[in-house]
Amino acid sequence: DSLTKFLDDFRKGTADNYAPPKKMLKSGVDIVPDFEVPAEDRNRTSPFPYGGHRFEFRAVGSAQNVSLVNTVLCAITADALREFSDKIEDGQKAD
Repeated sequence: DSLTKFLDDFRKGTADNYAPPKKMLKSGVDIVPDFEVPAEDRNRTSPFPYGGHRFEFRAVGSAQNVSLVNTVLCAITADALREFSDKIEDGQKAD
């Protein structure tokens, strides 16, 4: 719900920085302190769900073909490496 509201506000141009809600998770063990975890429901059907401050990758199901997913991931990686290589070859320093 909070991500949907943020995206609606972003579309309208009224969005602030996204801050996912958090909740305290009790471990049930006295020596392990409680810790904060994102309270939002993560989309478990998406191969690239947004989970807090990051996108996650989930493998395809056992009955699905992995070739398209691997092709897309390799293309993304190759593009990023090409960009790094071009900057290095042009003598640019790290940002």
